[in-house]
Amino acid sequence: MVVWAYAFGNTGHEESIDAFLIVEPAAEDQVVISKTISQAKLMGQKGDPFVGRCKITLSGPRNVVARYVESELLPQGTLKVDRTGRIDLRSVDLFQLPQGLSVQGIDPSSLDVVLDSMVRVEKEVRASVRGTPGPGFVRFPGGISTDPEKITLEGPSQLLEQDVVAVLTQAIDIDGVVLPLVEATVPLVITGDDSKLIRIAEGFPAEATVKIHLQENLTQVQALVSVRYIVDEDVDLEIRGDQSIKVTVSGVEEAVREWKKRVDEGRFYLLVRGTDTGGEGRNIPREEVRWIDGSLPDGISGDQVKLERIILYSAKRIEVPGEEPQK
Repeated sequence: MVVWAYAFGNTGHEESIDAFLIVEPAAEDQVVISKTISQAKLMGQKGDPFVGRCKITLSGPRNVVARYVESELLPQGTLKVDRTGRIDLRSVDLFQLPQGLSVQGIDPSSLDVVLDSMVRVEKEVRASVRGTPGPGFVRFPGGISTDPEKITLEGPSQLLEQDVVAVLTQAIDIDGVVLPLVEATVPLVITGDDSKLIRIAEGFPAEATVKIHLQENLTQVQALVSVRYIVDEDVDLEIRGDQSIKVTVSGVEEAVREWKKRVDEGRFYLLVRGTDTGGEGRNIPREEVRWIDGSLPDGISGDQVKLERIILYSAKRIEVPGEEPQK
């Protein structure tokens, strides 16, 4: 009688515990697009997204149930889905249990699952650029390139075959840049995918090299600039040659206006070192033409100062009456 009572009391025990259920496709070329609760008592309402949390009711001998509950902090089951539709969780074996245990109930008891096939789609890589270049430079159509130009994405067909998904580069800031070329290697970003089920296909890079060509947007102005000759203090020369020459400069608009003002006011002029040529004409190479340091405004570089032509001059000593010529 005692043995029978113990055996009867140790069987048919039920206990409800928290568990976690993973929902995944049965085939590798498929993906679960969505999973929502269709019937539940405690673990959510109809239409709520199913995030894996559930409650299962275990049945079996009391001691076996107790040992299992103590050893498994959060039992985990797997639902393999091979079709779109409503899945009754009570009709399938989801959890691996010790001998003698069974699942008598599960909440939620059914799910609505949407399954889709995985496809590969080629997408153009678009460069994301922000900011405005510095003075004298502008962006222009066709001035941006990426390497690679395209990559292949992998994901659900109903998402990838729409135009909402795009591949952008991480934003590149060119604010204030005054260089003709900006080059950067940055990560790629997939946009338009709220499901987070789309990924870059295996074998394709997760970053791209972006080249941004900037176009010079310089103002040009021409002015007649005075030419001044410099000679040694102890030398008297009679110099004949160009007294002025047309000069063209290129630069940002503000700097060019300032240069023209300085020319008109006589604060910018060209300097040529004069030497005795014996009265013969001499051409002055461009690299020998100077100007006073600081007289060229910031925003105009030396190589942006263009002379209309080569400066020409001749020079000979001034003979003082009664003075013997130097040998």
